[in-house]
Amino acid sequence: MGSFAALYEDLQQAFPETTARGRAFEEICQHYLRTHPAYQKELKTVWLWDEWPDRWGPDTGIDLVAETHDGDRWAVQAKAWDPERTLPKPEVDSFLAASARPEFSHRLLISTTRALSAHAAEECRRAEKSVAYQLWHALDQALFPWPSTWPPE
Repeated sequence: MGSFAALYEDLQQAFPETTARGRAFEEICQHYLRTHPAYQKELKTVWLWDEWPDRWGPDTGIDLVAETHDGDRWAVQAKAWDPERTLPKPEVDSFLAASARPEFSHRLLISTTRALSAHAAEECRRAEKSVAYQLWHALDQALFPWPSTWPPE
């Protein structure tokens, strides 16, 4: 079983270009949501945005869509940022706007950062739909067999 910290280090080395690293992190988040026991109990399907059959256009803030066993849909944003940086409000604005649509009942923000800025956290708290977070510490402490490399060998 690998650690999230080791996987992230491999991700940085394997994908030095930010866009490619972000796309790989979206795939890691899809893997996490599909295979973590807690999420497996709740989620029936997890699509990358480009795979979701009901997408309305290009990615404008939603990176993944998950459907629960009850048919509810979650909008998910994945951010592969430097863990020492704070995720600023402008980085969550498009996600909150895009996920305000009626087809989504819940939002999940997964980020490699250790914290959201005060303004980003406040915006998420004031949102009309709930926003859950999985930030660095939650990912790193998750009892989950993270692959040691991405894509897994």
